[in-house]
Amino acid sequence: MEQNDTMDRRRFVRLLATGAAVAATAPLVGVGAAESVEAASAKIAPPRERPITAAMRKEIEIQKKSVADMLKVIRSYELPAGSPPAPVFRPLRARRKA
Repeated sequence: MEQNDTMDRRRFVRLLATGAAVAATAPLVGVGAAESVEAASAKIAPPRERPITAAMRKEIEIQKKSVADMLKVIRSYELPAGSPPAPVFRPLRARRKA
């Protein structure tokens, strides 16, 4: 017998309804054993930040200078008179099916 890769509609709807029911009741599962907000936030350690090394600081400055140089070139570029305008996006109307 061949294995069908598609799922029939009834099974799909049943799985969808089961998943929705589980998702709807999920917040209610832990209500009885909920801790206070302060106790829960005290358990979560803040993420440690890596200290910025001299090499990282130097690389950041190099990248900032590179971006500034590129912007300077772009902003100083003058278009010749009569050049075509920038492309304009104009959405097309949807075609109706016959």
